[in-house]
Parts: sequence; C-alpha cells; structure tokens
Amino acid sequence: MTRDRDPAELAYVRRVIPTMIVYLALIVALPFLIAWLRPTGPALWLIALLPAFPLSMVFWFYGQFFVELRDEYIRLLEIRKALIATGIVMMAATAWGFLETYAAAPHLPLFAVPLAWFPCQGIGALIVTASERRAMR
Repeated sequence: MTRDRDPAELAYVRRVIPTMIVYLALIVALPFLIAWLRPTGPALWLIALLPAFPLSMVFWFYGQFFVELRDEYIRLLEIRKALIATGIVMMAATAWGFLETYAAAPHLPLFAVPLAWFPCQGIGALIVTASERRAMR
C-alpha cells in the first residue's frame, strides 16, 4: 500500500540535503583549516565547533518536520520512530560510557552519539512497520 507524500517530507529533504553537504564539507575541511590557521584559544574552539552547527540544524529541521506534518497518524509513527532511535542511542551511549570507565574500552568522541541516531532511525522504522503490520492482523 502506498500513500501520498506529505509536503512536510519534501520540505525536510530539501532542508537536510544541503545542510548535510555543508556538514560533510566542514568535516573534510576542518583539519586542513586548523593546520593552516593554527588557531588557539577561543578561535580554535569556534572553528572546532563549526560542524556542530549544520548537524544541529538537521535536528531542528526534524522538529519542524513533526510540526509541519499534516497527517496526525503519520506524525505519530514518525515520533515513535524517533523515540525508538533516541532510546537505542541513549542506551548505547550509557553502556559505552560504563565500558570506557570500568572496562578500558576505547574512547569514542561524543559527536558519534548524534551521528549514531541516524541509522537507528532505520531500526526504529523497521520496528514501527512491524508493529503496524501486527496491529493490522
């Protein structure tokens, strides 16, 4: 069964794709920029924070997506998917933090946590789809 796409979905994609291109460009350019400029102190902090801005915008766009969705049922499914992804990432970050602290697991940078959320959306989608199919029986 297919459904008509909500305009909010297209708007989300139109916002996210260029923002993620900027994010990826910053990730690639940042080491070179730091090596070239050799900033210190607050300047280094500001430059190091540059990739956080477009990634943060993607989460803002996701919130806008929820608000702009016209179909309340689809909104519910999308929110369930996001909550599942958030739960998985929070559980994994918590577990890994304890492994780092008490079991000498290698350190993972904190920026890995929000990045892990995106593939967990796919897991959330599978879980939501399976639960919807079960409910239809």
